[in-house]
Amino acid sequence: MDKKIIAVTAIAFLCLGYAAGKAQAAGDYSRTPAPAVSTDAPNAVGTSDLVFDPLTPDASALPDRRDLPFPANLRNNETPRLYTGIIKNKTRYEVSVPSENSGATLVIPPHGWIEYTMWTRRANVTAYHDGKPFYCLKLSVHLQEYPFMCSKYDFMAEIVKPEPAVGKSKPMKKRKRIKKQTQA
Repeated sequence: MDKKIIAVTAIAFLCLGYAAGKAQAAGDYSRTPAPAVSTDAPNAVGTSDLVFDPLTPDASALPDRRDLPFPANLRNNETPRLYTGIIKNKTRYEVSVPSENSGATLVIPPHGWIEYTMWTRRANVTAYHDGKPFYCLKLSVHLQEYPFMCSKYDFMAEIVKPEPAVGKSKPMKKRKRIKKQTQA
């Protein structure tokens, strides 16, 4: 029992001494001056000091502008600008088209039309009906060539899909009548 009390007391003194040393060390660093850091980047390259100076970046670490990735559809075309056109829906279905400018979906009513804007000279747009692909549009821009409703538009597309004939059915076949011959 005496050995247990001595061991517990010794551990308590060690813990208190360690905590007191930490508290003393915590107050010590605020009294000492901060170490001097060299901001002379060209001289620091060959030395063992590691220097980070965000105000003067190393030119060799940055890529040239021509080395940066560039979208292929913009590389082949002119500088992008806003193109506005018309998409007509000539079907009896309500069709939705994804917007190129945002994540929205544009709804085209049956036998209606919408103004559609895009930023590239060519685009493939898929029209959907009830969440399923319905029609594929290949849009290409020809500046101010399409007059519609007293305005000139850059492109025009129509959604036209052959629909089954409504109400038409096959005529019934004529039945041959059997004539009974009379015996005389």
